[in-house]
Amino acid sequence: MNINKIKAKIEEKKKLYPQEWLGRSLAYTPYQPRSIQALLKEKNGKAIFHLASQNFLEIAKTNEENALCFYLQDLENLAYLRRYTFLPLIYDFPIIDDYQILEALVYGCDCICLSPSLLSQKELKDFSDYAFKLGLDCIFHIENSSDITKAIFAKAEILNINTKKNLLSLIPKNKLIIAHHSLQTLKGVEAFVKSL
Repeated sequence: MNINKIKAKIEEKKKLYPQEWLGRSLAYTPYQPRSIQALLKEKNGKAIFHLASQNFLEIAKTNEENALCFYLQDLENLAYLRRYTFLPLIYDFPIIDDYQILEALVYGCDCICLSPSLLSQKELKDFSDYAFKLGLDCIFHIENSSDITKAIFAKAEILNINTKKNLLSLIPKNKLIIAHHSLQTLKGVEAFVKSL
């Protein structure tokens, strides 16, 4: 993803639909955020599915019984799927502005993903605090040990391990951990992410 293109798109959206208006539209949003933390703590063996195909609704309904929740990268698809599934939805797109967090809530997401490698420590903490204030859970994508440090200082509760490096020993025991399904041999992981 080109960060400069994302920034330009956000600025364009802000001109067309200012953040104040976006915030006011929450009064007309019928969906309240649902927490995924309790689901992860149950450890019921279900997977988190990453829906990236054109037939995301059909795939979601087919796999709903085996799913813990769904990752989506497109807000319009997320809003559409919210009408048809009872499972929590995770917005997995590079967040670089607080406008995106509010926008994700308006579209009906339950959780956002934050990447410590893309943000400064202050931005990461501010975005995490803002999301929690809005009622959204945050998943922190972890690639290395410095990402863990930044995430912990931003009060991370859910960490997504995206690397084969053994980082589990660096993570405090009270954190919830998810990982890609190729890392299923890792002990201490609450859920695994599968692409469909």
